[in-house]
Amino acid sequence: MKFSLLENFFGIRTGARIADQIILGVLPIFFIFLLWVFATSGRTETVTLPDGIFEGYEKAAPPDGTLFKDRIRLTIENSSLEYASEIDPDQGSVLVKDGQRFKLGNMPARPFGKSVRITLPIGRIIDRVKEPPLPIEVPGKKVSESLPVAVPNASGGEPIAVPAVTDTTVASIDSTLDAVTAKAKPPLMKFNYQFEIVETRIISPSMLPSPSEVSRSLPSLWSDRFLPKNILFSFLRVSAGFLVAFSIVFPVSLMMGTFSKCKALFAPLMLFAGYLPIPALVPLFMILFGTNELQKIMFLAFGFAIYLLPLFVKALEEVDNVYLQTGYTLGAGKFQILNNILLPIALPNLYDAMRLGFGIGWGYIILAEMVDMGSFGVGTLILTSQRRGPREDIYLVLIAIVLMAFITDKIWEKVGERLFPYRSQRR
Repeated sequence: MKFSLLENFFGIRTGARIADQIILGVLPIFFIFLLWVFATSGRTETVTLPDGIFEGYEKAAPPDGTLFKDRIRLTIENSSLEYASEIDPDQGSVLVKDGQRFKLGNMPARPFGKSVRITLPIGRIIDRVKEPPLPIEVPGKKVSESLPVAVPNASGGEPIAVPAVTDTTVASIDSTLDAVTAKAKPPLMKFNYQFEIVETRIISPSMLPSPSEVSRSLPSLWSDRFLPKNILFSFLRVSAGFLVAFSIVFPVSLMMGTFSKCKALFAPLMLFAGYLPIPALVPLFMILFGTNELQKIMFLAFGFAIYLLPLFVKALEEVDNVYLQTGYTLGAGKFQILNNILLPIALPNLYDAMRLGFGIGWGYIILAEMVDMGSFGVGTLILTSQRRGPREDIYLVLIAIVLMAFITDKIWEKVGERLFPYRSQRR
């Protein structure tokens, strides 16, 4: 493919190659995506914490590289917590375990018996660090640097090597045996945890989640909240409202587009309806039709009718009078003029109006489904996510609505190419 983006860029109605169309179409989308990533990317931080019991991983610890897609609780046994008021306020809370201090920053933590329960933010385990065992010290005596002495293990097995001591008094030997035969304390296990500090984002996650957060919300939206079923319900409502509107608008538009006095009769109502604020009519349709399916379908039908009626009338009026005069000259009657001249010539424009009008329903579907929150539909998903969360589902549902409207529009386009092949133009 040959690219010629800068060649006659501002040429009036000049041809554009397929490769150029693809690049030019992707560029603004890619630029918006980069702005989205930049506005929702915060500073990352890595902390070192002692290993503990992860919620949901009580039987086996999560391996290195595990990515937590939601907040997770970590319980660290035999530890204590020091709050920011007791230490440096800028460092946040500090966890104390086996005499070692671990900075927690702003991570939520609270005492839980003799343990500390920490709520880890969304992040991943990078790796684990195992400390080497500490040398055994004899109370009151200095450990010698001479060769180690083999001491029997109280639990059986191989003898334990203990550094030789300088003083071999009975008291020192007894102390050494007590220290060695006691149960050996395991080394402290640590892990490095990396997460994002959402407070450093340009835009708060409650307003605009990041692309990764939106993508992680898709499986739960698809399976737990039944996204395909909700899309199907909304599509059926849009189709039903469109059919009701078409059954009313089509005969009225035929009368208005054919007979001038009929147009004068209905023109004021058409003009009045065109200026009505559609969202403000939701309470009125609730009063007239309740809050069940009839209300949703009639509301969508009214929105379709307001949009389709002027387009249908315009399509009929654009038929040139030459065709009508020719029909009259050949002796055609009114019904023949309407059936054999007006409709066949205006039908492609009527079809285009229907194609454009069907997309309007996807814009009104949220208003139609905002009443009965217990019913299915994409509008119900958006309003429920706005009130209860997760907010990421709002953006996924909006993308699903756009994709569904795009698919249906392409179906209308392909059917139109089959019905009216003579109208396809190549530029």
